[in-house]
Amino acid sequence: MATKSILLFDFEVGVREVLSHCLKDFGGWKVILATSIPEGLARVNSEPPDAILVDVRLSREAHSLQLLQELKRFSGKYIPIVLITARASWFTQQQLEEIGAIGAIAKPFNPVSLPTQIAKLLNW
Repeated sequence: MATKSILLFDFEVGVREVLSHCLKDFGGWKVILATSIPEGLARVNSEPPDAILVDVRLSREAHSLQLLQELKRFSGKYIPIVLITARASWFTQQQLEEIGAIGAIAKPFNPVSLPTQIAKLLNW
């Protein structure tokens, strides 16, 4: 079975590094990093991932939600998107579907169990 790949979209270096290590070390997945909307779209085009993990922070929420809208328009194929946010419980399933996400994981998260949570949402 081929290794699954996840495009990780995060603006903050420290959080991006922690998430990347969690996904690689505990999930065994290939992690593709993106730090901006243009870079994320380019990565989807050049190395289409099996899934996308978007870190939504209060200070950058507009950028993250803009990325989701751009991905819905840009991508020629369906790629499941998972949000990671302190406000995960605020989203209804309908709201998640409207913005193009299949689920949301709450922050703070447990680094060891994060890949399990993601895998469950993705049915991996």
